[in-house]
Amino acid sequence: MFSLLMLNKPLRVVMLLLALNSGHVSANSAFDTFQLHGFVNQGYFISSNNNVFGKSSSNNGSLGLTEVGINASIRPFSQLGFAVQGIYRKAGALNDEAQIDFALLDWTFHNTGNTQAGIRLGRIKNPIGFYNETRDMPFTRPSILLPHGIYFERLRNLYLSADGAQLYFNQSTSIGDFNLKISAGKPLDDIKELEVAFFSFDAPGTLKPKDAYLTKLEYESSSGATRLALSYVDLNLQYDKSTHDVFNDGDISINLFILSAQQNIDKFTLTGEYLWQESSVSNFGVFMPDSKPISESYFIQGDYRLPHNLQISLRYDVSYLNKDDKDGDMYSALTGRPKHAAYIKDTIVGLRWMPSNQWMVRAEYHLVDGTSVLSHADNPDANTSNKNWDLFVLQLSYRF
Repeated sequence: MFSLLMLNKPLRVVMLLLALNSGHVSANSAFDTFQLHGFVNQGYFISSNNNVFGKSSSNNGSLGLTEVGINASIRPFSQLGFAVQGIYRKAGALNDEAQIDFALLDWTFHNTGNTQAGIRLGRIKNPIGFYNETRDMPFTRPSILLPHGIYFERLRNLYLSADGAQLYFNQSTSIGDFNLKISAGKPLDDIKELEVAFFSFDAPGTLKPKDAYLTKLEYESSSGATRLALSYVDLNLQYDKSTHDVFNDGDISINLFILSAQQNIDKFTLTGEYLWQESSVSNFGVFMPDSKPISESYFIQGDYRLPHNLQISLRYDVSYLNKDDKDGDMYSALTGRPKHAAYIKDTIVGLRWMPSNQWMVRAEYHLVDGTSVLSHADNPDANTSNKNWDLFVLQLSYRF
């Protein structure tokens, strides 16, 4: 079942998915609830300066984002279900690997029609904002690139999933549905991009996540027109120094709040999210004094649905690594990097076309000021980055 995880080339994974899709899954009474789904996604990026998912600033651009996923679920008993998803992801120079996205047991121990309560055990998607739990599925994203400051690509592995447990509670009322999730677990530990972003270089020691605690409360009106959510993350990391290290064993504590809101009005959807992140850096020694920076990010996006399955989108997306250093003066003095590496302001115009339920084509143009979200793997020298730049993206996606 998990042979997909042994593959190291996207073409082989695509062939496997197409073979599965063309076949027929036989089911008897014991497997009536069995479902098998998957997706294939390919992105193309070309930028005026700076690199996104590969060498996008070259004349030919970059086909550096390839995503392939396959998931299966079964509920052999009304109270008990199992689900698993494997993902292959090629994201520029950042990674080229397959991994378990989620694999969990779901036990609904209380169900009275309008009220459900249960627990999930295993590798669980972290409930952060509107889109983190489905960020790997292109058809559920609000755009090709997720809002930068809320769903920071450098922190993807840290916030994506955790091995642990999640309690959930759903309540349907006359005014709408309420959903509460409380999670505790160990995040994935492949966080090299975060380590480089934090230290401004590849430090000799190792930065490792410790246990994380997450809570998300979401409301959706009876008509589905209004959605509201409040997310909270309590996350700690520790740094284990190496021999001849300039740093001591240090600690990082992160407390993150996200307020999310969405309103549908006929053919128009307005979505916004606001992030407030309090961080505490301590015990690293004289070369990194103790500090408590506060990061701030937000975006607002409008989507308008046109005839022939077309949708046009407009978004303004802002993120500051330190809300008290929005111009990056202190950041540059401390790290030696350019000021614009401390923030990003991105204006996006996008177009989506779905010729069928299985196929999706997207195009986006980004007008960008700042470089705080750039991958170190694709941009190893931050001092050669450009403050103002343009990015054009195309995406083709298929699902079954």
